[in-house]
Amino acid sequence: MNMIKLISAALVTALLAFPAAAGASRIKDISNIQGMRQNQLIGYGLMVGLKNSGDHTSKTPFTAQTLIAMLKRLGTTVDIRQLTGPQIGVSQTRFLRDVKVENVAAVMVTASLPPFAKPGTKLDVSVSSLGDAKSLEGGTLLMTPLKAPNGEVYAVAQGLLAITRKPGKKNNMDIVPTTGIIADGGIVEKEVPNDFAQKSQFNILLSKPDFATASSVVASVNSKYGKNTARGLDAGTVEVQVPPMFAANPFAFMSEIEVLNVTSDMPARVVLDEKSGTVVIGDNVEIHDVAISFADITLQVHRVADVMAPAAETPPPPQGQKGTITMLKKNTSINELVAALNALGVSPQDLVAIFRSLHASGALNAELEIL
Repeated sequence: MNMIKLISAALVTALLAFPAAAGASRIKDISNIQGMRQNQLIGYGLMVGLKNSGDHTSKTPFTAQTLIAMLKRLGTTVDIRQLTGPQIGVSQTRFLRDVKVENVAAVMVTASLPPFAKPGTKLDVSVSSLGDAKSLEGGTLLMTPLKAPNGEVYAVAQGLLAITRKPGKKNNMDIVPTTGIIADGGIVEKEVPNDFAQKSQFNILLSKPDFATASSVVASVNSKYGKNTARGLDAGTVEVQVPPMFAANPFAFMSEIEVLNVTSDMPARVVLDEKSGTVVIGDNVEIHDVAISFADITLQVHRVADVMAPAAETPPPPQGQKGTITMLKKNTSINELVAALNALGVSPQDLVAIFRSLHASGALNAELEIL
């Protein structure tokens, strides 16, 4: 097999002169304030207006039971026997199963209540079929109370459903007929109480705990507002004291804190999606000495001196023919490896298998996450 030598002196010089650096981020982009969080809401309701694609009450009698209960609350009394025909000695459950209203479906409704939401604020809500409905397309959600875990109603939802679409094979969009979104379909009815204006101390919670990032947050805050304004409690929590000058207006202080730039340092990570063959590579990912034979590819990575003479170029293999890749650099960059494999026409699924092997051998100095 032909040999492909990928690293030139210019590339080596550039990599040595410009090492990978941690990214600069605003505090608000990598954290949130303790206590200032979203709250999950949930409700049970009915979707109507379906084109004979709703629940079959013979299998989901609770749909008919909910429908009858709702009509009763609206002032309409329904005699089940009028819907099913006269039957003697049959239980009410049997009557419910005989009701045929196939343009109605029982659904679960969920939403996230953002912090500081006031009555009248609109929310997007998600709707999912609970029974055996074939499709919710074209349906309208009837007014549904949305409750928090404490059982109190914080919002109501109602509106026309838009069916969910998600990426499918060959970049097409697959329709999920039993789930959907109602944009601005929820309205907040009750505010979550908070004492933000009375606080003299806040905790900043990092989205991804890291000691280096937490230290950077502490240094950035103390540099602007004075020593001991901030201190790290652990890898994910930074405690901030409101300075005396902001005692009457902690809102202004936190708005300034949020836009401070800090150095965000995250661990090296490679994410693999085996279904689609997608490979996502984070910063600072490197590989060490290793040799892998995969299909008709032989992969070799060697450690050599950081400074070396330019390698002689060799002709690439004929089109369609794969060969040996030799990486001649200490702690080879993963980007170079991927570029080399792509040049040989390695499929995304093969890349996934190669990265799994690299991680299993200990040659990949990064966390491996498989979706």
